[in-house]
Amino acid sequence: MARKVFISVLGTGPYSECTYSRDSFEFSTRYIQIATLKYFIEGPKNNDKWTDKDCAIFFLTQKAEDEQWNVGKSKLKNETVSLTGLKDELSNQHWPIEIKARHIEDGQNEKEIWSIFKTIYDEIRSEDELYFDITHAFRYLPMLLLTLINYSKFLKNVKLKSITYGNFMSKEDKKPIMDLTSISMLQDWTYAAGDYLNNGCVDSLTSLCKEEIKPILRETKGKDEAASKLNRFVELLQRVVDSFRTCRGIQIINATDLSRLKDAANNLDSTMIEPLNPIFEKIKKSLVYFDEKENLKNAYSAAKWCFDNKLYQQSATILQEFVVSFICKRNGIDIADDKLRECVNSAFAIKYQNLDESKWTIKEENKEKVKEILKDDLMDNLDLVKLFSTMTIVRNDYNHSGMRKDNPKTPSSIISNIDDCLKGFSKILFN
Repeated sequence: MARKVFISVLGTGPYSECTYSRDSFEFSTRYIQIATLKYFIEGPKNNDKWTDKDCAIFFLTQKAEDEQWNVGKSKLKNETVSLTGLKDELSNQHWPIEIKARHIEDGQNEKEIWSIFKTIYDEIRSEDELYFDITHAFRYLPMLLLTLINYSKFLKNVKLKSITYGNFMSKEDKKPIMDLTSISMLQDWTYAAGDYLNNGCVDSLTSLCKEEIKPILRETKGKDEAASKLNRFVELLQRVVDSFRTCRGIQIINATDLSRLKDAANNLDSTMIEPLNPIFEKIKKSLVYFDEKENLKNAYSAAKWCFDNKLYQQSATILQEFVVSFICKRNGIDIADDKLRECVNSAFAIKYQNLDESKWTIKEENKEKVKEILKDDLMDNLDLVKLFSTMTIVRNDYNHSGMRKDNPKTPSSIISNIDDCLKGFSKILFN
């Protein structure tokens, strides 16, 4: 089972007693760390028991150790007095968790700042569940800790459970323990959205839905409308992108999932974190070139989407099959009829090589259909025929990993050829 780890940087104070509150929980103490830990371990929303495998780690400079850990300097009637330090206050709680204190530098220069980073990082283990208190993380430390969280997620697969801040400067009698976890959540969603917009990858968005949205839906029995809409949108986005990745041409053209995705996009008016809204607006705009109704052009748009997201093999495959489908539609051929689709490929090869009928190497039963296709005005467009031939060469070279003696194409020429074909087909077929 994952270890729960509470992490806090101890300041130098002096600290006066106040009442901290969160939900229906209240506790009076000089130390926000005591109140926050008590909330997590004993509070009304504590669903996970803390055990002797869990721990609280306090990072302190020498001054913090002298003035707040071993003793607790406090203001009393404008006079500084020495009271019980955080070390003994923690012992008085009799919690089962391990308590650790680790020394850190003052952070007066870049070297010391990176030393603090390493000291905290070294205390984190793989798969830990982290609870950060940043109340006394002054100056650069909040930024350092946010960076540390993302760094640890990547290298140690940790899970951030909470970031809290005790607002002791509040004018209220009861000082709120503020939940700032959404700041880190926003970072995660921003990176995941960027992964989709820059690389066409939805996997990170899907993982975040599993980790952060589905627990909300379980807890609310599906009644959280914002969470439900976001989950639906990401699920459909994953389904549509998978159809692009796996070149599901008929599925793309029929637009069943695209239609559902567009509906989900229109319904997604807000998310659970307000700054996420414009990010998802940008994701929704990436769908503007797709038609929610059955439309052959969706296949072209999918090929262009794949190219823009560096899925070149998928782009080449979908693009060539789109052109074949386009000719099929013009000639009354069912685009799902693989035998008659081959007639279109044969017609292009005959036109490109300018073959006499005596030199055709096609099945006898296909000849009449090929002749019909060759009568199509589009088949007289030499630019179209040349582009189709280029696409055929590129696709074969790509699919066979360039394993041929006859000058296999370079990566740059493959990319350039696909780009030229995308532009050329668009100009010829869509004017």
